[in-house]
Amino acid sequence: MTIKAIVFDRDGTLTDLDRTWAPAYKYMLFNLADGDEALAHEMGEAAGYDFHAGAFHPHSPIRVTTLVEQSKPWLKMLGREGDMELVSQIERWTVEKAAETITAFPDVKEVLERINQAGLPIGLATNGSEESAISQLKQLGLADYFCFIAGFDSGFGAKPEAGQLLAFAERVGIEPKHIAMVGDSLHDMHAAHKAGMVRVGVATGVLSAEEFEGHSDVTLSTLAGLKQVLGLRDMALNL
Repeated sequence: MTIKAIVFDRDGTLTDLDRTWAPAYKYMLFNLADGDEALAHEMGEAAGYDFHAGAFHPHSPIRVTTLVEQSKPWLKMLGREGDMELVSQIERWTVEKAAETITAFPDVKEVLERINQAGLPIGLATNGSEESAISQLKQLGLADYFCFIAGFDSGFGAKPEAGQLLAFAERVGIEPKHIAMVGDSLHDMHAAHKAGMVRVGVATGVLSAEEFEGHSDVTLSTLAGLKQVLGLRDMALNL
């Protein structure tokens, strides 16, 4: 099977989720709790985040779900269920703070450059917002590598459903079976499976290499391994 395009997840795959978002969530929860640290800690625990330590739990839903889903327990605790204006404010707080801490993994730029030189279209499918994805890629100097960027709010749905991935396939005019989805979570692998794409797991985020067993077609310890998998000749990936 020849791979003619690549679509990446963002958090945990291209960027270090913990370094980028953990400080931002502490800032956001403090604001959301109006400075009440006990309430901020309680709200954090409801979503798998330790406010006092400023860290996500290993399998926190924040690592894989959309902000709308993450916000549900907080809105319930505040008696503001369904308040999308508050969800938008939560987004602004987190994105604002994450701009100070956004961290790409060391090998990302080189991998994207090599793929780009080989002429393979590159897409991004994230469960974050489209605006935050575009902003962060621009800040990192990576946006120009991507011909497609989709968030949960782009109109294609969110992972683990296949909508974002199929939209990328349609955009580049390539059959899904010739596209590799690269991600760090089961949400990514399930979306790839539903879309009929090659599943490439990278153990830099949610899952260890062992946890990808049975869920990925290829598993990498870091994104740098993608260069070897691709071969990077004139770069059609043969699996």
